[in-house]
Amino acid sequence: MAKPNADDIVVRQVDVGETEQLMTFLLAHYYPEEPLTAGTHPPEPEAADKEFLLSNVPFGTCFVALHEGRIVAAVVAGPKDSHEPEHMAEEARKYAGGKWGSILHLLSAVETATDVCRRFSVPSCLHVHALGVDPQLRGRNLGGRLMETVAQRGRDLGHQLVSVDCTSVYSARLVQRLGYQLINTLRYVDHLDDSGQQVIRPPPPHECVQTFVLHL
Repeated sequence: MAKPNADDIVVRQVDVGETEQLMTFLLAHYYPEEPLTAGTHPPEPEAADKEFLLSNVPFGTCFVALHEGRIVAAVVAGPKDSHEPEHMAEEARKYAGGKWGSILHLLSAVETATDVCRRFSVPSCLHVHALGVDPQLRGRNLGGRLMETVAQRGRDLGHQLVSVDCTSVYSARLVQRLGYQLINTLRYVDHLDDSGQQVIRPPPPHECVQTFVLHL
């Protein structure tokens, strides 16, 4: 496949009828390299994980980059408010014992530590949950274009903040280039379960979750 020019790639909002296509793309180009997914067993994401990501589509805050009708990059984002730390803790308890529960255990700890809506005294925030780019088209700023589109959507919806928990060193580098502010770091080796065992063990070079915010 010839690599397209930037002008040949269209970025648009995901329609509620396109969830199957979105998930097919994420299963191929997001989940296999996502440190939280790769750092827990089994390697495949659980149904509740996939359902959570797709539940953000109706908010109109998820976007895809298309080349000749084919998805080549995607971002999943959704709103949250000041009750998110409590909500995440409840979800982590609900799914305890499984893969998704282990992931939520870490994300709940991150949410409690960051608590961005209360920290920055905003009623709501647009949070980026997932970002994937087809490896054949990396290096063309598709991730940057999608993140900028999310920020603009946040402004249009009246949010004052975009937040993202970067589980990967690569996503952290991307948002830093886009002007995001680092507010918290949690190393994977420091996040333990009740028995003192490390919960998430991602492959190198991923060592931590870094939370960033962008003021809109």
